[in-house]
Amino acid sequence: MLYVIDTHVLIWYFTGNKRLSADLKAKIDEVRQQGGRLLVPTIVLAEALAVDAKGRVVFDFAHLYQLVQTEPEFEVVDFSVEIFDEVLRIQTIPEIHDRIIVATARFYQANLLTKDGIIRSSSEVDVN
Repeated sequence: MLYVIDTHVLIWYFTGNKRLSADLKAKIDEVRQQGGRLLVPTIVLAEALAVDAKGRVVFDFAHLYQLVQTEPEFEVVDFSVEIFDEVLRIQTIPEIHDRIIVATARFYQANLLTKDGIIRSSSEVDVN
């Protein structure tokens, strides 16, 4: 069980936000209970930091970051040149941060946990 987790899904999961669908919450819980891996791209952490800085969503980024680093099911993955090569192959997703997240999922051959409509409607990666 290998998944990449998108920014809003990560924030909503850790804050208990009702915008996270029951299906996505259940999938994350299942992965965590069964020893799967949830890959967190560094761009997701950067976006979460930006969301926190803007103050639109109230959450403690430092606490979220600590949990991602210490919980065994989460693994922070770097934005490597190999993932950048994958970004160059993605044509249907205009927003660069989303392209990096999708490229990360493709590189690791993982499903992507996201609510993003553009990503979900693209055929660039398998989504949950």
